[in-house]
Amino acid sequence: MAGIGKVNLSVVVVDSDRYAMSAINAYFAWDRRTTVIYKTGRLEDFWAAYSDDGLTRPDVFVIDANHLGGAELLGAAIKRLRDEFPDIMVICLAQFADLDLIHAAADGGAKAYWLKDDVRLHIGWAVCACLCLNREAFSLSGGVAEAGSWLAHPRLCRARALPGPRNYIGFTPRVRQAAELYVVEGMPVRLIANEMGISENAIRDYIKRTYRILESFHDDERDFTDDMSPQEVGFMRLTALELSAECLDALRNYEKGERR
Repeated sequence: MAGIGKVNLSVVVVDSDRYAMSAINAYFAWDRRTTVIYKTGRLEDFWAAYSDDGLTRPDVFVIDANHLGGAELLGAAIKRLRDEFPDIMVICLAQFADLDLIHAAADGGAKAYWLKDDVRLHIGWAVCACLCLNREAFSLSGGVAEAGSWLAHPRLCRARALPGPRNYIGFTPRVRQAAELYVVEGMPVRLIANEMGISENAIRDYIKRTYRILESFHDDERDFTDDMSPQEVGFMRLTALELSAECLDALRNYEKGERR
């Protein structure tokens, strides 16, 4: 894969919510720029596996911030990760904006604190967007930004808001629902029609409309190779964030191991 496909990140996911962990893993798996090398519900399992099984050194560590036992333990976990892997990006995911946890993440050197509901299927793009930030920058998703502004921490005062989804004109809520079920979830037309309570022909029309809308965005054409299926390209476009031209160029020219 050309362009942004130069990004090739090894990711570890730690989340005690098995459903959330499975979804995160699936979204990363669709994004060719990220590879989940290990997933678990407990941080201790990762350290044991890393010690015993010779896991690849991770580039990104996605951790469930709400279930580590509080701010002190979250801070300690981030510190241990950064001591072992100095260049790692630690991404904190959470179900809600806890001020103590946000402060601990910023103080410990995490790269981001995002709400799961804010990120969802855009997580691959969100992680790649962090590669465009300088070493000290801190990323907050929309649901966290207001809470973080109340904390007197230098990294939070200068925190960068995570960009929103790429805007595709013509995507109605129903078309997007059908698109996500077909492109992201891989559901067959028959099941989507049953889920949405409309005919299979209507779903086929929504899917055709989805691809027409996504293909109308031509600025990213050089980022996809011929061996990518329409569904893969559709996923990359459907989950894209509204990144700046400067950030997209940085991703297209990214080399493994590079940190800004």
